Amino acid sequence: MAPTKYHRFRHGERCDECGARQWYAQDAIRYCRNGHRLEGFAEHEGDEDAFGTQGRVSRRKKEARKKVAVKLTGDEGRELYLEVLQLILRKQVRWLVQEKGFPGDFEEIVRALWTLRVRNLPLQESGGEKKRRKGGGDEWEQDGYPSSAESTLFSSQSDGAGFESSDFDHSDATTATWAPDASKRWKLPKLFDTLALCYLACLVRRLPATTADFCSWAQKGEIDFLAALNGIPQNVRDRLPAEYHRALQVRDHIPLGKLQTTVQDLVISFKANFDTVFPPLNYVPILVRLMTDLTLPIETYLAVKCITKILKADYSYPIGGKRIRTIDNPEVFLTAVLVVSAKLLYPLDNIERPPRSDEDPRNVKVNWAQWQESMREETNETSPNLLRGEEYKVTAEDVLGLDKTKLDDYMDWFEKMWIRDGDAKTDERIQKPFLGQDRLSVPSNNNEELSQDQEIERIRNRYAALNSSMIIVEPVADPEDTEVKKEKQPRDFCPVWRTQEDLPDAARALYSKAASLAAIPLNTLVRGATQIERRLEVWCSQQASKQRDKGKGKAVWTGDDDVED
Repeated sequence: MAPTKYHRFRHGERCDECGARQWYAQDAIRYCRNGHRLEGFAEHEGDEDAFGTQGRVSRRKKEARKKVAVKLTGDEGRELYLEVLQLILRKQVRWLVQEKGFPGDFEEIVRALWTLRVRNLPLQESGGEKKRRKGGGDEWEQDGYPSSAESTLFSSQSDGAGFESSDFDHSDATTATWAPDASKRWKLPKLFDTLALCYLACLVRRLPATTADFCSWAQKGEIDFLAALNGIPQNVRDRLPAEYHRALQVRDHIPLGKLQTTVQDLVISFKANFDTVFPPLNYVPILVRLMTDLTLPIETYLAVKCITKILKADYSYPIGGKRIRTIDNPEVFLTAVLVVSAKLLYPLDNIERPPRSDEDPRNVKVNWAQWQESMREETNETSPNLLRGEEYKVTAEDVLGLDKTKLDDYMDWFEKMWIRDGDAKTDERIQKPFLGQDRLSVPSNNNEELSQDQEIERIRNRYAALNSSMIIVEPVADPEDTEVKKEKQPRDFCPVWRTQEDLPDAARALYSKAASLAAIPLNTLVRGATQIERRLEVWCSQQASKQRDKGKGKAVWTGDDDVED
C-alpha cells in the first residue's frame, strides 16, 4: 500500500475542527491529517472514467479589512484639536475677506490674536520638542536657546492633515491665566472663540460689524461654523476623540447672547494674560444702521448722543474690577439707549404728553400702529418658502404639514448643513430615497440677499410711510399758578416696564425688533432699558438738587477784604 501523501494548506488556512495544517486527498475528497473532511469539495462515486480527478475547489472570499485610525490622546491630541480650530478660523477669515470685503490686513490681526490665545500652551515645535517656561518669565526656551513665543500653528500646513485630541477642558475662559494649571489641564479655546476672535479683530480694525452680524452669517450657513466639523478632512476626524467631536459640534442654532458672553470672556482674559485692551465700539455707523432697520426718526440719533454724554459712556468692553452686568456690554447698552430714546421722544403707551413749547422734542407724534404695519415681515408661516436662518425652528410635527416647496427648502438646508462632506455610507443611505429626483419647486427669492438698490427702495418706502403717519402736536404751556406749576404733571412721567409681560403692543413690537437685530433675548433688553432709565432718573434728581442749591451756602472769608478793629 502506497504511503499517504500529505499536502500543506495555503498560508493562513487550516482545518476548522482541529487546526491541522496538512491535508490529503482520497476519492476526490480532501481530509485533514486527522481525518476531518474539508468543506468545499463534493463527494461523488469514483469510476474508471473519473479516476484521478478531483472535485472543484471553491474558496470563501475574504472580507476586506477596514483600517481603523488610531485615536490620538494626551498632548498630541490637544494639539490636533487646536489645529482643527485653526483650520476653521482660517476658513472664516478667508470668507470674510473674499465675500464681505474685509480689509487685507484683517487676517494678520486675527493671526496675532490667535497667537496670543495659544501662547501660554505648551505646544510642540515642528521638530517635536516641547516648549517649556523658563523661571516664570515671558520667554520660552528649547534646548537652552530662547525662542519666540509665537505659535507655529498658524501656517499653511494646517489646511490639510493630521490632528489629534484628548480630554476637553471645560474650565471658564475668564480664569486668571491661560497657562496649564497644577493638574496639567489646558485652558483650550472653544469653537465659539473662533467667531469671537474675528469680532475682536473688527474692534481693532474699527469695522462696524456686530456680534449679531456674525450670528446671522453663521445661522444662514454662510460662514463656516454650525457644520464646521463636516469640513474637516476625514482622516483628521478619524483620529479626533469623541470628546473633541462633541466640542466641535454646535446645535442647529446659536443661543441668543452666547457670542456676546464669549467675546466678554476673551476681552477679560486678554487683559489678564497680556495686559491687552481693545478699543471701544465704533458705535456711530452701528447706531445709524440700527435706526435705519427700525425706521426711527432722525431725532432719535440726537437723543442717543445726548444720553450717551449724560451717562458718560464710551462703548468699551469692561475689563474686570467689578461685577459685570449684561448692560455693561456696549452693544446691549447701545440698543437699550436707542429704545429708551425712542420711548422718551415718541410715547409708546398711547398717553397724551403735549409739549410745553415748539422747541420741545415731543412736538411730533408717531403713529405706532402704522409703524407696526410697515415693519411687519414674513415668517415661516406666512412666507411661501422657509426663511434663511430659521429652518431650525421647524419641528417634527411641522414637517408633516409642510407643502412641497417648504419641504424642498428644508431638505436643501439639511443637506447643506449636515450631510456635506460627511460619512460616505451615511450620506448614501440618507440620499438614496431622493436620488434621481429633481426639485420641482422654485427656490424663494426671499432667501437671496437683497441687492443694494432693493434695500434702498425698501428703506425709502418704510420712511415714507413713517413720515405720512407723523402728526404735529400743539404745545401746551404750564399753568400760571406757581403752586400748580411746581407740581409735576402727567406729561413729566414716563412708564417703566420691568418685564416683557408689562410691555404694551407698540412697545413689545419695538423692543422685540431691536432685540432681534442685536441678537439678544427680549428680557435682557427690557432689563437693560430699565437700568438706563434708572440712571437717567438719578441724573435728573442730581440736576434738580443743584438747581435748588444754586445761590445758597455760607459766606467764606478769603482774606482779601480789610477788617476793621
